[in-house]
Amino acid sequence: MERVGFIGLGLMGKPMAKNLLRRGFKLAVFNRSKPPMEELASLGATACSSPKEVTESSECVITMLPDEKAVEQVLLGRDGVLEGLTKGGVVVDMSTVSPGFSREMARRVEERGGEMLDAPVSGSTMAAEQGTLTIMVGGKPEIFEQIRPIFEAMGKNIYYMGGNGSGSFTKLCNQVAVSLNLLGVCETLMIAAKAGLDLKKVIEVISTGAGGSWQLSTLGPRMVVRDFRPGFKVKHLRKDLRIVRETTERLGLCLPGVALVSELVKTLDEMGHGENGTQALVEVLEKLCNIRIGSGQLG
Repeated sequence: MERVGFIGLGLMGKPMAKNLLRRGFKLAVFNRSKPPMEELASLGATACSSPKEVTESSECVITMLPDEKAVEQVLLGRDGVLEGLTKGGVVVDMSTVSPGFSREMARRVEERGGEMLDAPVSGSTMAAEQGTLTIMVGGKPEIFEQIRPIFEAMGKNIYYMGGNGSGSFTKLCNQVAVSLNLLGVCETLMIAAKAGLDLKKVIEVISTGAGGSWQLSTLGPRMVVRDFRPGFKVKHLRKDLRIVRETTERLGLCLPGVALVSELVKTLDEMGHGENGTQALVEVLEKLCNIRIGSGQLG
């Protein structure tokens, strides 16, 4: 497939679309705000007036959108993807949504003679820019193989996880691990700060052992210098954790860690940090502990 459509040019979507252009794909794009489309058009993409127009000029259409409401509107709404879809066309939703929603959208696409994959990603905006994202895919295996070259333009670690919804389920598992790890980093820094330790050295030491992680080595130093610029926004993590809780409750699972971190992220969002990076979670712990990172003193 050479003709690819991309809908949703946000923090992650725009660099992903740029990588498709770099790999030589003929790209059609749509975004609600014009500046990202104009930027992609200056690089050789075709800016379209609607998701329908994107679909009509593409063999495969990718959506990278903030939530289920946006995905549903783009796929099923007026001038949406389904209105432009022809038999054999492929839709790939790379948004983070619930597995049930992924399966329902796949059913609707198949009713129109198309095929659908759910393919959410893991990785920062830097990984999106570098084309090194992890991509977890659900859908028919033969469609996955057909689309693999497109995934390889955007990601380094690409995994087929099973039928429709499997990619979305895997992403929810990922978000649980990410969120609880993030909370662990925050609590670690609270102890280290209260003890008067060198926070950067604590991060370095733990990173070399069994407690090391991407969250610690990447976001820990940003917490220390209070750099809350977003790689992944708080408001999106809050949404993801809501989906995790709804999904796991339907499965009859009791996950106390998920319940706790969900409430803390909700509090962080309500404190006005929705547009900040998730490393801002440290501010909630600072308030709870009455301490400020880097001081080792009471607030």
